[in-house]
Amino acid sequence: MKKFSPSSIIAYNKEHKKKFLITTFSIIMFLIVFGMLYYLFFKNLDFFLVNFLNFLFDGISVEIKDLSYLGIFYIALFGGFFLIFMPLEVIFITALTSGKSALLLIPTYLLGIFIAYNVNYFIGYKLGDFSKKLITYKKFYSIKKFVNKYGTLAIFIFNLLPLPSQPLGTILGVFKYNIFKFYVFFILGQLTKYILISVAYLYICLLYTSPSPRD
Repeated sequence: MKKFSPSSIIAYNKEHKKKFLITTFSIIMFLIVFGMLYYLFFKNLDFFLVNFLNFLFDGISVEIKDLSYLGIFYIALFGGFFLIFMPLEVIFITALTSGKSALLLIPTYLLGIFIAYNVNYFIGYKLGDFSKKLITYKKFYSIKKFVNKYGTLAIFIFNLLPLPSQPLGTILGVFKYNIFKFYVFFILGQLTKYILISVAYLYICLLYTSPSPRD
């Protein structure tokens, strides 16, 4: 077996990192250029693929803007991905204040988040090194340390509190964490959080809408 000197290993790591940065930058630039070309030139073309993309994007944006149950599902789905950070708890409260039923809102939210977190887990499972670079090593190992210390309780806490639970799923995927335990404690944490938010909201509504004793 060929042996490498420490200097050659360092040189290899630098070259590997350089290639990764160039590839990542190229992908990002391609997406930006494609998006600009689409909205500036292609969006108004009478072409099947363009019409389909317009129908898809316009449909999604209308549902999200109207904050329909389907739009709420899209918000939870997109916001659940580890590269997209949305204030999901704030949006959930906004949906409650718009008159949405908590009995329908909670399962809709959980379904979107469940699909996104599955994708997060399997990205980490299949693309471990790539996931570490996307999340950043500092955040990656700080979350890993917390999970190593508290186990399944850490998964529950990350999903119960407004903590970065999206990258947590990816990190657990990297280390091939037991997927059944991940499902159980991630769902319990999310379910408990949104039930507590709904109960608190309903309590506040009752408190401010109930007639005073003088009335």
